[in-house]
Amino acid sequence: MLILIVVTLIQRSIGFGRGILFCRWLTPETLGQWELTYSFLLLAAPLAVLGVPGSFGRYLERFRQQGHLHTFLQRTMLWTALCTVLAVGTVVWCAPWFSYLLFCNYDSVNLVRGIALCLAAIILHHTLTSLLTALRLFRVVSAMNFAQSLLFASLAIGLLWFNASVTSILLGYGIACLVASLGAAFWVWPELREIDRPQEHLPQRNFWPQLMRFAFFVWLTNLLAHLFAVIDRYMLMHYSGMTDLEAQIQVGQYHSSRIVPLLLISFADLLSGLVMPHLSSDWEAGRRKQVGTQLNLSLKLTGLGMLCFGVCVLLFAPLLFDVILQGKYNNGLVVLPWTLAGCVWYGIYALAQNYLWCAEKARLATLPLALGLMINVALNLLLLPLWGLYGAVAATAISSFICLFAILLLSKPFGLPLDRGTWLTAAAPLSLAAGPVVAGITLLVLFTATVGTRLVLNADEHAQLRHLIRDTVNKLKPFLQRRTSIPGNA
Repeated sequence: MLILIVVTLIQRSIGFGRGILFCRWLTPETLGQWELTYSFLLLAAPLAVLGVPGSFGRYLERFRQQGHLHTFLQRTMLWTALCTVLAVGTVVWCAPWFSYLLFCNYDSVNLVRGIALCLAAIILHHTLTSLLTALRLFRVVSAMNFAQSLLFASLAIGLLWFNASVTSILLGYGIACLVASLGAAFWVWPELREIDRPQEHLPQRNFWPQLMRFAFFVWLTNLLAHLFAVIDRYMLMHYSGMTDLEAQIQVGQYHSSRIVPLLLISFADLLSGLVMPHLSSDWEAGRRKQVGTQLNLSLKLTGLGMLCFGVCVLLFAPLLFDVILQGKYNNGLVVLPWTLAGCVWYGIYALAQNYLWCAEKARLATLPLALGLMINVALNLLLLPLWGLYGAVAATAISSFICLFAILLLSKPFGLPLDRGTWLTAAAPLSLAAGPVVAGITLLVLFTATVGTRLVLNADEHAQLRHLIRDTVNKLKPFLQRRTSIPGNA
């Protein structure tokens, strides 16, 4: 897990550099078009396969223990392939309609057809990521994602050098996803072939009903989550009263404010995917109290870490926007504090929802997102005409906090041991919206309370944290000793 986290940090650093170059080389209008394209791809990829790959982390271990892992993989992969073909065909067939939906005009039909082809590569990449994570092949996942990020940066930047358009970025993204996925599949294929075939046939009626019930609510959760994540940009396009060109420029400004905060959501998604198989394994083994205590501690530490990161971003924001981005995105700098707050809240939420998934209460996990989405739409309708882009970003941040608050309340009756420390770390990101001074003071107070008192972490959590630190240091000692023993390093 530590290796995967380190590699992911490197990968996100590559993505950050790529995003900076996109902002420098593209006009706000073109950057807005890419943001709308990318948002659609992230929305469509999990929805097209109806949530089945999203169930890997929860059910793969169960079928492995039952001796039906081969059947599980065979049936779910076939399902995913059929859904992919249907989704790509639908986007190509309805290209004019999707052009208006994405870009508020009918002039981008050829771009939409390119998006359809790229969608197939992204579905393959996401499916393999879910599968390999559920199999706990974290090194393969890290290698695949690292290769995809490096290839995307290299190809997109190279293509942009010749043609600074959305098509160049889209082509680079699709090729990177495809090549990285095929490389990972080739890598793990010998191991997958060694999976024993089941001695007994598993009837379809004993396989699909429970899996599809869970997958449906994963699908619904993905639908609500991705709609929640993109609704503000599309409402800017269709309900702000701006022309399509003006709206795309504002979306580009918004994209610039999300370059750094999205690193938090990426990290939260990674952490959520990493802990889910372990939590699921403990849950299936009957250690359900341990699942709750581990997740509660993870929520607190994640909240503190993200708040610290947010404060650092606010401190260095003028350098980023005025110097590195050459002052092209002043509106992005204005809305950055609210963008950060919203991303921190959503990142904590992404981790918190694992508890209801372990408890097989996936339908309840959709309620916070449904509530947040409705509030997001209502606030956008209210604030967009008044404040424009600022109103859209504030609406999304407030809705993210409501989602987090709701998921915690719903999880508590099923055994998640929430306490005052959890609520404090959940509310603390609000200080980011007030600027670096208030956020810095909040972080200092919260950190002092965490280290020196039992206000944030209780006695058991302090003991767990000390044990974790000691265990990590012990694992690193042999590596450090080998390094110091090398001639020239002593």
